[in-house]
Amino acid sequence: MSQQTPSKKILNWIWTGIFSVFYPIIMVFSLLFVGVVWVFSTLSWMLTSLVRKIFPNVGKEVAPRPTASRWQSFFKSDNLRIERLLKEEIMFGPAYYKLRAIPDNAEALAKDFFGDFKYPCFDGVLLQKFNTVIPKELPDFDLVFLNLKTGQLKYVETIKSFSWNVEESGRGIVVSWQDGEEQHELRLTQERLLHA
Repeated sequence: MSQQTPSKKILNWIWTGIFSVFYPIIMVFSLLFVGVVWVFSTLSWMLTSLVRKIFPNVGKEVAPRPTASRWQSFFKSDNLRIERLLKEEIMFGPAYYKLRAIPDNAEALAKDFFGDFKYPCFDGVLLQKFNTVIPKELPDFDLVFLNLKTGQLKYVETIKSFSWNVEESGRGIVVSWQDGEEQHELRLTQERLLHA
């Protein structure tokens, strides 16, 4: 069995002395701290009980009643009004809507989900029709043209990009989008949308 050196014995003796002197101080401080926390906790509980007895409605939040989704105006022309009903909103993604036409001469709208994009042009309106509502398969939508006179919905182009733009160019419209590294551009005219 190894024996301690005199310097280690002295260090042990000093450490034991310091611990013996400060241990009661540490214990008293700990008990005082616990006591103070207990006193404030009890006071808080008593005051809360008293306030609840005097003012029974204080602190009670009235939960808002869930409101059912309702049809909202989306687009209006001379002879057709389109309303939308929110079906789902994907976090950090698009919102999906059901559309209906009034008068109901555009039956094709009722079958699919649409985005909140609309671009009026050539006696109609360009819409964003989603092919899927599965977040991991986005973006995947068809650009479609709704003829406001006939109520016919016409496929224009499938776009698989979050970065796309529609703008007027001369007597037509240019739709541009980026698919990865590739830039796409589609020129639309009145003849193409109404008579093809």
